[in-house]
Amino acid sequence: MSKTKQIFIVGSSRSGTTMMGRILGNHRDVFTFNELHFFGTIWVNKSKNKIKKNEQIKLLSRLLCIEEKGLFNQDNISDYYKISEKLLFNQSLTPLEIYSLFLKHVTISNHNFISCEQTPKNIYYLNEILEYFPDSKVINMVRDQRDVLLSQKNKWKRKFLGASKIPFLETIRSYFNYHPILTAKVWNLSLENTIRFKDHDRVIIVKFEELLANPENTINSICSFLGIKFQDEMLAVPVVGSSTEEDANNDLKIDKSKSEKWKKGGLTKAEIYLSQLFSRRMMIQFSYTLEKFDFPPFLTLVYVITFPLKLVVAFFLNITRMLSVFEVINKRFFVK
Repeated sequence: MSKTKQIFIVGSSRSGTTMMGRILGNHRDVFTFNELHFFGTIWVNKSKNKIKKNEQIKLLSRLLCIEEKGLFNQDNISDYYKISEKLLFNQSLTPLEIYSLFLKHVTISNHNFISCEQTPKNIYYLNEILEYFPDSKVINMVRDQRDVLLSQKNKWKRKFLGASKIPFLETIRSYFNYHPILTAKVWNLSLENTIRFKDHDRVIIVKFEELLANPENTINSICSFLGIKFQDEMLAVPVVGSSTEEDANNDLKIDKSKSEKWKKGGLTKAEIYLSQLFSRRMMIQFSYTLEKFDFPPFLTLVYVITFPLKLVVAFFLNITRMLSVFEVINKRFFVK
């Protein structure tokens, strides 16, 4: 049996973390959770002390609710108070210990042995994850910034492409969150975090394009890294989650058409130019070929002028999702 107890799939948003979670979730030993957003949204780095009994129950109930009903349906966490109280018994735990208890309970309840957490933004908490979970492994997904940009630009459309349960408010948030400069800078910062852990023996970097081009070889390497045996059914994943085409739940395959979609249209020349300008260093480091521009495209100035306003709007639309604004900004924009 594998010595790996937890798998954390991280990376810049829209980089293939969900697909990787589905692939691993097809393995008989692995249970893949919904995106939990525990780190940064529910727990902050400084809260390492034990919490009161009622807070423990609420925290565990919230996690159970997210797993069963999804991130956008947390109105009825009281439905989980009884089971949470039973699971906690008379223990006095910290938030991290409750999170660990939750992962173990749900995984075992589903007759699996390895917990797989696929929240992309966990990339900013790898120090904490690797320290607190000594038996964990991290899969860090990397994707061409221009494909990430195209996907983020159209993310608001997900509600109309198969993800009907997404609230309209989330659709609006996704629409206003997009700006080529902001998206490029966030991608670049996440890749700087990736570089920090590139030589760590419990972290593997997987390029999304390589996964699509050679799925069996790539998954075999990942299985070897995790200490589990490759299974053919791991590659049978539904073609869902795209922000540019409708879900095809019955189409089970690794969809190679998701690679270099930006070349087929959907981005203006100015968006491509700004994408490369603000993520140039990391794109070169990860061997992504840059498009050549003799002069900045015409719309570049428009995006530059609108950037401050878009940044302010995005901040206020996301502030409720940050448990500690200072920590989130520090984690995501000031790489140490």
